[in-house]
Amino acid sequence: MKKLVVGLMMVAMALLLISPVASAYPVSVGDKIILTQGIGGAHNGGSFNVDLVGDSTGVLFSTFCLERNEYFNPGVSMYVGSITGSAYNGGYSGGNPDPISSATAYLYYQWATGLIANTAANANDLQLAIWSLEGEMAQYPIMLTAGANAFITSAANANGFYGVQVMNLYGSYDPTRGYYNPPCFFSVWAFWGWQVSAGN
Repeated sequence: MKKLVVGLMMVAMALLLISPVASAYPVSVGDKIILTQGIGGAHNGGSFNVDLVGDSTGVLFSTFCLERNEYFNPGVSMYVGSITGSAYNGGYSGGNPDPISSATAYLYYQWATGLIANTAANANDLQLAIWSLEGEMAQYPIMLTAGANAFITSAANANGFYGVQVMNLYGSYDPTRGYYNPPCFFSVWAFWGWQVSAGN
């Protein structure tokens, strides 16, 4: 359970899943969220449900993990440390910062807008495709499914980021120092949404 794609694509953390294109995801830097397992979940991946702590809306959107070696405890509150085009401080490849690929952004956008059916099989295939596109399969590879390969092929000519960004999550915030403390389990997720803001 690593990076996720959302829209701004919680591929601002990496990939978020929300079907209606016009939907807004009210997530801002400094917000406290809870991630829970959504549909799919093979290989400890997504989809994952994103819920804003303190509101009564429930699940805001779904997202996917970008980095295979970053983990979190489902149901535990985390802070949104940043919403950018890159993942920070994690992953098997890509550097620091590690920008999201256009192909990953395209696929998450397809999922978030319902152009990829939101089924468990597609969630599992999409998670594998995202990890492959983000260079997360070099160490400890997982065999790609036919569905994952089909998603990768369909994104070969992707150009742009489709409003998708990466949401970098942290375990706590220290107001005396003015920064987020990485938790034992640090996650980077992706999401997609029109109302995601860079600060409060």
